[in-house]
Amino acid sequence: MPKRLHFAIWLMLVAVFSCEDTIIEDNIRVLVHGSVVDQNAEPITNASIKVYADADAFGADRVLLGEGVSDASGNFNITSLFGPNELFLVDVSSGDQYSTYRYQTNTEEFTPGDLTFNLQTVALKEMTNFTYNIIRESGEGNTLYYRFTYLDANCTEVYEEGALSDSLSYCNTTRVTGSTLDDASPNAENIGFIVPLQSQVEFSYRLNEGEEISEIITINSADYAFQFSY
Repeated sequence: MPKRLHFAIWLMLVAVFSCEDTIIEDNIRVLVHGSVVDQNAEPITNASIKVYADADAFGADRVLLGEGVSDASGNFNITSLFGPNELFLVDVSSGDQYSTYRYQTNTEEFTPGDLTFNLQTVALKEMTNFTYNIIRESGEGNTLYYRFTYLDANCTEVYEEGALSDSLSYCNTTRVTGSTLDDASPNAENIGFIVPLQSQVEFSYRLNEGEEISEIITINSADYAFQFSY
C-alpha cells in the first residue's frame, strides 16, 4: 500500500476517534481528598492538587475540573466538577524538588457510590540532580562502554472500577542511560539526570574487551557530582 494512502487512512482514523467532547455534568460534584507526605512521612505543605477530565486519548480537550493545595498537615479536600469520561486524573506535585503522582481512572465505567475519590496517603520523594563527568586519561585507542541504572520516582496509579491495576500502573520504574566513549568522543562531561535523594545509582562499565564492572552509588547529597576517569 502506498505511503500516502497509509498516511491518509491514519488521518481519517485520528479524525474519527478524536472528535469526542469532554463531558462535564453541571449538577454533580465529587470530593477528592487525601494527604501528601515526603519519603520520611513528613507532611508536605502547599502541594498542588489538580483534577482533570479527558474524553479520550486521541486529542480531546483536557479540562481542569478543580484544584487546591495541601494544608500544614499535608491534607487536602477538593470539591471538583465531574463527568463520564475515559480519563479522570488527579495530579499531585510540589515543584521540581519532589517527584510527581497521578491517580487515573475511567469514569465512563466507574463512579464511586459516595462521589468521593480517596487518594489516602500520597508519598512524594525529594529529588536531586545527578551530574557525571567521565574523562579519558589513558590515551588514544581505549574505548569505554558505560551505563547508569537509576530509579524514576514519578508514579501513575491506574484504577479500574475502584481497584488498583498493577499491570496498567507504573511507579518507581527503572531507567537506564549510557553511551560508548572512543577516539571520536573520548569524554562525557556535565551530563545529568534527576534521581530521588537517598536512592542508589548503579554505574556499570567495561574498558575495551575487559570484564564489566559495576559499583553502587548512594545519592546522599543534593546536586550530586560523580567523577570517573579511565
